[in-house]
Amino acid sequence: MNCVLHVDEIFLKGANQPFFYRTLIKNLKDIFPGATANRIEGAIWLENFNEADLGILMNFPGIANFAPAARCDADLSVIGVAVDKLCQAQTADSFRITATRSNKSFAQSSTQLEKVIGQQVVDKYGWKVNLEKPDLEIHVDIARAGAAVYGNLTNGAGGLPVGTTGKILCLLSGGIDSPVAAYEMMKRGARVELVHFMNQTRVSEQVGEKIFDLAKVLARYQGETKLFIVPYGELQRQVVMKVPAAYRMLINRRLFLRIAEKIASREKCLALVTGDSLGQVASQTLENLAATQSAVEILKLSPLIGRNKRDITNIARAIGTLDISNRPYEDCCSMFVAKHPETKAKLSAVKKIEEGMDLSTLDKILPISYYIGSN
Repeated sequence: MNCVLHVDEIFLKGANQPFFYRTLIKNLKDIFPGATANRIEGAIWLENFNEADLGILMNFPGIANFAPAARCDADLSVIGVAVDKLCQAQTADSFRITATRSNKSFAQSSTQLEKVIGQQVVDKYGWKVNLEKPDLEIHVDIARAGAAVYGNLTNGAGGLPVGTTGKILCLLSGGIDSPVAAYEMMKRGARVELVHFMNQTRVSEQVGEKIFDLAKVLARYQGETKLFIVPYGELQRQVVMKVPAAYRMLINRRLFLRIAEKIASREKCLALVTGDSLGQVASQTLENLAATQSAVEILKLSPLIGRNKRDITNIARAIGTLDISNRPYEDCCSMFVAKHPETKAKLSAVKKIEEGMDLSTLDKILPISYYIGSN
């Protein structure tokens, strides 16, 4: 099938639009290797697209909306044939025609074209005209290179194409929130690398299957994705032995950030991303977030900070990570949930606890990197 894709925020980019269009087209070709993508007036034309991939296209960063479409010559009779083919495949009682005409040399105005094509549909199908809530909205776009005819538009993810705003590193747990945080940053144009902390001394692909599967789903929206697995067993034992139970989660998260900052520096990532949502759990109170994030100097981003769990879960379901996140998996964070965790930690108390730890271990940890494809 062929589709017409309309962009979201690219039209705001002025003279920089070509860069954003080129990046989006490259991303489409990378994710849908059998398809071809080209810029047309006001949109992108995607050819040889697999209908089975519509779910990915619906959540693809940078796309405002899209529809299966046909291209034809900018000739009234030819357009009429294309519209008729579209109507034949539809079940509708009402319709409207929406015509645009960037090619001002076309003989009819947009309004005239709407009237002529609209009358054709009424005469053949007997459908009623409904300008407010039609069953079928028939779009006819007249450009210099020809015409595009398509029906109802499907909303896309919006945002910016991945790779237009820089590179970041996202801390990926086995839960629902962090994959959604990574995806939300992709929608803001960031290329996302991932890091996961495994509660073992050595990395096992069998144990990390859930994490690899999450990374594969996220790779559907940005292409090949770099994943770091950090064997965290030695530090985990030190936290259990030397940190009071109420503070273990906070200390643990501070250590995560320190290790992630080192990786980000080597990878030239400009920020760290977490799946924090304000007040969702004890470690995400304002006091505890402040105590945790003070461990590093790099920019920290939490795109879900104002979202509730229902919203986050709905996004996870839409992008395909929810079922994977719900699989049983004992990650590092789950090992540190205390019966009575500290909810208003003071930074001075946290630093005092850390003085009793051997943090030189941080420099001895060697993360293992993997390149994850979308298939």
